Amino acid sequence: MEIDGSFAQTLAGSLILAAYFNWGLLGILIIQIYTYYLAFPKDRTFTKVLVYTVLVLEVAQTAITSHDVFVALASHFGSDSALDGIHEHWLSIPVAGGLTGGIGQLFFAYRIWNMSSKGSRGGPVIISILAVASICSALVASAAFFRAKTFSGLLSNASGSLAAIGVWNGFGAICDITIALVMPYYLMRHGTGLNSTHVMIVNLIRLIIETGVLTAVFAILHLCLYFANHQIFVVPGLTISKIYGNTMLVILNNRIKIVDGRVPADQSQVEFEQRLSGSFQSVKTNSKPRNTSRVIVSKDRLTFRLDHFDESRGPLQLPSRLNTDVEAVEKEIQIASGSNLSPDKTESPFQDQRQLSFDLEHAIKTGKAL
Repeated sequence: MEIDGSFAQTLAGSLILAAYFNWGLLGILIIQIYTYYLAFPKDRTFTKVLVYTVLVLEVAQTAITSHDVFVALASHFGSDSALDGIHEHWLSIPVAGGLTGGIGQLFFAYRIWNMSSKGSRGGPVIISILAVASICSALVASAAFFRAKTFSGLLSNASGSLAAIGVWNGFGAICDITIALVMPYYLMRHGTGLNSTHVMIVNLIRLIIETGVLTAVFAILHLCLYFANHQIFVVPGLTISKIYGNTMLVILNNRIKIVDGRVPADQSQVEFEQRLSGSFQSVKTNSKPRNTSRVIVSKDRLTFRLDHFDESRGPLQLPSRLNTDVEAVEKEIQIASGSNLSPDKTESPFQDQRQLSFDLEHAIKTGKAL
């Protein structure tokens, strides 16, 4: 089948751009999955299976895309039928996009389910229904691609692909927007009241909205370009699965905390993030903690560590003024914390360590604790 020069030129350029973007996004995805592999070895098996399934799907999708582009533009160079042929794009566009997108959407539904109570699980149920509908419609669209045989036939709606592609991208966009609206609501309901956790929640909400809008924009763009009967629709079509995969890994890797970074994480923030990922496990122990502390005096700084602080006595009240006499400071801290200070040089195994540091030079000048 012969096609005009303008159609062939636009289609060839679109396939080249799609291949470039596909390989670039695959590289980003592999880096993200390797980072996830290093950072979260204790995540639930379910989450790991989803991540590595996405990796297998996307590597296979890139291999199929590269093969089809090579056939169209290299091994059969100058052949209109080879350029216009669908080849295996019925796998690399609707099947890969539908499966990877559905996995990402169901993953978000699973996380929302973990955060929701029994009486407020309508959100994750709706998202799951939309995700399954998107997967099913993508499989129907793949059948339309397969029947069309050529891109020119696909754009002419000869195989009834218009409705199938419209339903697939429509369900996908609606599901992405629903996730971007529903998940922030559940996140805000699970704050701890601490400022550090609140900042983390706000950042996570912003990230979810941005990624949800991004995937929805790609789905709508793919749909609009197809409805406009433009060959460039293959660019978002061949890259949308990579967008979904990278979006899921961005959310998972958002839990990474840089050691000695600008924003240190406290224990409550770590536990909150573990609950979001479904990997939180409460640990109980029958051993009684020891009340130990240590005092370190250097030239200009006094540092003391309370390895165990009695929470039942209320918050630790710091003295308003500091005495340069180390023994007096020890006595004040002993009274405030209810612990017996002992020169224990060993590190405590407990996670609830409190470390307070005072600059004696500044305290002497101002008479105030830092």
